[in-house]
Amino acid sequence: MKKNVLFLSLLSFLLFGCISSDSKVTNTKQKSDIVVTEEVLNNNLKDTVANTQNDNTIKLISVILDEMFKDDLSKKLIEESSRKFKFFEYDLNDDRKKEIFVGLMGPYFCGSGGCTLLLLSSEGKLMTKFTVTQSPISITNIKSEGWKDLVLHSNGRDYLIRFNGDSYPSNPSVQPLYTSTAEQNLINGLHLADQSYSW
Repeated sequence: MKKNVLFLSLLSFLLFGCISSDSKVTNTKQKSDIVVTEEVLNNNLKDTVANTQNDNTIKLISVILDEMFKDDLSKKLIEESSRKFKFFEYDLNDDRKKEIFVGLMGPYFCGSGGCTLLLLSSEGKLMTKFTVTQSPISITNIKSEGWKDLVLHSNGRDYLIRFNGDSYPSNPSVQPLYTSTAEQNLINGLHLADQSYSW
């Protein structure tokens, strides 16, 4: 009888130990889920940092545009509908600094062939002022003089824009027509549906 009681006690202990062990596994899984949630939160914080960077870029662009067009603004030649822009950032020369494409909008900057497009350095220095350019813009993985080639749409056609050592040519419509090739992967930016900002 004592042996049976001892056996049942041992069996109960082992059974309870297994249940307790399962409970620990469940708790570990829950902790793991919490870690995943924290990772998601960390990613959201990174997005918040990115949004702050966007805010800084928007402010930088607004200051540049105010300075660039201050004479016409003082003469009230640029109406409110033309004080809007879209932007797209991309590292064109692999120096880990993103250049800024600024698409200007409204009747002051746009005509039947397209709109004015600015290319700024990451610090806001004007690199190229493109004329008659339509959205979206495209960036290839092919380089000229260390800078990625661009494909700009103007007057209903695509043109290949190559860096010449100092800048990109300003008038896309006088550059060679772009012919798509398999080895060129295009990155697109400044879509029609992209958010616009006032300056």
